[in-house]
Amino acid sequence: MVTSDRDSAPGSSPGPAVDRTGQPVQDPSPNVLDLVEAGLKRQDDLREADARHNREVAKIRHDYEIQLRKADRYEAGVRSKYEDRLREKETQRLDAIRAVDVANVESARVVAEARANTLATQQQASADALRNQVEQARITTADALAQALAPLQKSVEDLRQTQYQQQGEKSSKVESSTTDRDALAIKQAEIQASQSRMQMYALIIAAIVLGLSVYAAFHH
Repeated sequence: MVTSDRDSAPGSSPGPAVDRTGQPVQDPSPNVLDLVEAGLKRQDDLREADARHNREVAKIRHDYEIQLRKADRYEAGVRSKYEDRLREKETQRLDAIRAVDVANVESARVVAEARANTLATQQQASADALRNQVEQARITTADALAQALAPLQKSVEDLRQTQYQQQGEKSSKVESSTTDRDALAIKQAEIQASQSRMQMYALIIAAIVLGLSVYAAFHH
């Protein structure tokens, strides 16, 4: 017969607990212990899973940061190469522009030098032609002046000869009157005035002929 705590005497120990079949029972029971153990194991599993998850997240974050750094380095390398190519292309462009400028300057220099040479040749030819024309005009003027002055020079010589003859006649006369001396002096003065006028006319004619010759040479 199974006794219970109620059947025990007051003040006495109830004794171990028994089940309905009278078998002693454990407190807590194995199933409770199993549940507790399962709960603890579950918590351990959760903690391990959480730790594993944290490690995976940390690894993923670390790998992502490494990939970001690699991407940054790759981007920096690409940017550096691109900038180097840009600088190279810009240098080539500037060199091409500079070469074109140098070629243009050289071409302009050659053209200017050719023009200067042509102009110098033309000026030399013009100077030679003008010199020849002036020389020819001088010769022509000299000939014309000589031809124009020939009658004047002949007249001067005739006057001088007449003067010499009159002086000879005067010296041959032993006695001459005052009237004759005055007439001779007047005649000599007239001869000298005529000579001066003829010389002045000759110079004027020569200057006019020379001026006309030079004008014709410059406007040829």
